[in-house]
Amino acid sequence: MSEVKHIGRKINILSHKIKRRIGKVGLEYGISSMQAKILGFINNNSSKIDIFQKTIEEEFDIRRSSVTSVLSLMEKNELIKRVSVSEDARLKKIIMTDKGIEVHKLVYKEIEEIEEIIEKNLSEEELNNFISILERLTKKISD
Repeated sequence: MSEVKHIGRKINILSHKIKRRIGKVGLEYGISSMQAKILGFINNNSSKIDIFQKTIEEEFDIRRSSVTSVLSLMEKNELIKRVSVSEDARLKKIIMTDKGIEVHKLVYKEIEEIEEIIEKNLSEEELNNFISILERLTKKISD
């Protein structure tokens, strides 16, 4: 039983190592992990829906003032642009710039490499079990 006592710590260590590795790419381009997450969200959803500041506030459950400062910095660093929409000039749709798309691709490439490492080091059965266990524990801990 003493082995199991530190399982939360082991999960936390793995999580930190993954975040640190992805974070290195972000640091090279001067973006935070939150900025990387926002770029990923915009990339994955902008073809289906218009993305506004409010969309990001709700998606990441972040206060308006925090999102304002993150988006302002991203705009200053030319990762995103805010463009007016024809229906309401007060609304500003958020789109990625070419630089934002490029940075997102580099971060995503690193995520893919990490997933490849995990997949190469687990059999298909172990991987399926691992995912199943993670999902079950996530649900139970959330309840």
